[in-house]
Amino acid sequence: MGGRHPARLLLPLLFLLACAPPATVVALQAQVEPAHVVPGTPLRITVSGLAAGARLSGIFLDRELMFMPLDDGRWVAFAGVDLDVKPGRHPLRLRVEEAGASLLEQATEIVVEDKDYPTEELEVEPKYVDPPPEVSQRTAREAAALQALWDQASPEVLFDGATVRPLSGVPGRNFGRRRVFNGQPRSPHSGTDLSAASGTKVPASARGRVVMARDLYYSGNLVVLDHGGGVYTLYGHLSRINVAEGDLVKAGQSIGKVGATGRVTGPHLHWGARIGEARVDPAVLLELLAGTDAAAPVSQAAPRT
Repeated sequence: MGGRHPARLLLPLLFLLACAPPATVVALQAQVEPAHVVPGTPLRITVSGLAAGARLSGIFLDRELMFMPLDDGRWVAFAGVDLDVKPGRHPLRLRVEEAGASLLEQATEIVVEDKDYPTEELEVEPKYVDPPPEVSQRTAREAAALQALWDQASPEVLFDGATVRPLSGVPGRNFGRRRVFNGQPRSPHSGTDLSAASGTKVPASARGRVVMARDLYYSGNLVVLDHGGGVYTLYGHLSRINVAEGDLVKAGQSIGKVGATGRVTGPHLHWGARIGEARVDPAVLLELLAGTDAAAPVSQAAPRT
């Protein structure tokens, strides 16, 4: 990633021990990256100052955060600001428990600024705008299968700080744009499109496990990687899939080839990212994953609700 890092927002937080006299003050410092947040922004929340044996949990945008320990004693969690999140101040709540004692929860705010994503108009085959009745059950099954992935957060942390941008050198385009297919408005574009010739090899962005590798109606041949901690990357419209569900892949490993399957106007890679259900910019997420090496014990992992 060329050593570039997002701007950081430092949030000093104080927690008071609720039930043990005299009250104990635990000084924590939370670092949120990047500092500039708009709909579609992924966040890395790093917390220092946690005593050995203490447990850390948190909530942001109604999602339980999964904190993972770093080698230097800090803890990290990833959160996402979905494309449909309204601008404004949104609370980030952290809580510490130590030796069975509950420490008071402290909240701060993350400011989500407005962003006016442009609109793009596209012409595709009519069957991808108004699908025929015979495929409605298929699309419903596929949507449910994807939702099942977003509804769980694996406590097995697989990313290891190594990252590779797919199709390096190809500028990404149209993340978050409001799309109009054949004159009909649809949901915003949840990934970025990377143009390349059909058959170009597609590398994995980071170490992860293949949790989906199949042909979907809209996405065409799709590979989804679970990187742990609720972090996923997606690779769509492939002409060929080179991995199978359950495979563990490393950053840079070929997982397929560029194609034009599914709802497309020509050969390209749809590169997307999710943190839980939140649709986030994969390029920014890759910056946050770069250099982050964590290993989370199952006991610390908090399930999403």
